[in-house]
Amino acid sequence: MLKDSALVEKICQVDEEFRKLFENHIRFEQDLEALYSLKFFPPEVEAKMKELKMLKLKGKDRMTQIIIKYKNDNGL
Repeated sequence: MLKDSALVEKICQVDEEFRKLFENHIRFEQDLEALYSLKFFPPEVEAKMKELKMLKLKGKDRMTQIIIKYKNDNGL
């Protein structure tokens, strides 16, 4: 659902919660990429990676709910 960039952009313009979730999603992805670039993952880094993945997933689930509601409300 997040692959339709035009729809995501439109919803970002009209839904503050969605915009914040989307911005966080991007930030979490960037943080994960930075952690993945490390050659060694100490336990605290692994814990942080797990936390970021969970936050990212929860945000994506909520964004999907908002997209479905937006599509239903707008006859898409």
